[in-house]
Amino acid sequence: MRGLSLPGRRSAIAAVAALGIAGGTLLAVGTADGEQPAAATGSSDPVAAATAVPPSAEPAQPTLPPEGVALPTPASDVHMSIAALGLDLPVLPHTPQGGAINPPMLTAAYWIQPYGEPVGAPEKADNTLYLAAHSTGTGKYGFDPLVDTDGGGSTLAAGDVVEVSTPEGTVDYTVERTERYAKGELDAATEVWEAVPGRLVLITCYQRGEGRASTENLVVFAES
Repeated sequence: MRGLSLPGRRSAIAAVAALGIAGGTLLAVGTADGEQPAAATGSSDPVAAATAVPPSAEPAQPTLPPEGVALPTPASDVHMSIAALGLDLPVLPHTPQGGAINPPMLTAAYWIQPYGEPVGAPEKADNTLYLAAHSTGTGKYGFDPLVDTDGGGSTLAAGDVVEVSTPEGTVDYTVERTERYAKGELDAATEVWEAVPGRLVLITCYQRGEGRASTENLVVFAES
C-alpha cells in the first residue's frame, strides 16, 4: 500500500488524534517540526513517526447552543450529501492551525488542506479527500447522522453512496467500510492516511450520546 509522503521531507505528520469533548469533536493533528503538513506526493514512502499532540495544541472546544436556538448554516457551492441518511452539508476548506484540525462550525463539513480537494470528476482527483466534521451525540449537527449511538458503530453500510458536488460536477463515492479506532490508534493507522486519488475518508468522533465521553474515532472509507 502507498503511504502518505511529503515533498522534500521537510515536515511529517506526527500525530492524528480525535478528541471527544462535551458539545463537539476536536480533531487534532500535529507535525514533527511545528509546520503544517505539506501536500502528499503519492510516493511509496510511509507516514513518518507518530507522537501524541501536546495539550497546548488543542484549541477551545465548540459549545452547543441553548435549547431552541438554531445555528446558522454557512453558504458554499460545494456540498456533501448522503441520501440514505437524509444528510446534506455545505463543505468548506480548513487548514490546520496550531497543530489541530478544529472545524469552525457545527453545521458544515470541512475538507482538510493541503490534501485532496473536492473535484467535479473522479479522474481529476490527485489525493485522498478528507472530510471532517463535528459530532455531538445529539443527532442535530455535522456528522451526527453517521454515528450509531446505540453502539453499532456507523449508520452507514457498504454500498451506501456519499455525493460530493461542486460547480464542475458531482462525484459519487461508494462506502466500502467503516471502522472505529481507539483515540490512541488513529495516528498510527496508515490505511487511513494513504494518498489514494479518488478515495474519500470521513472522520469524526464516535459520540455515544447521553453526555458520555468519546473514546473512539469513527472513520468511513469510500471510493469513487
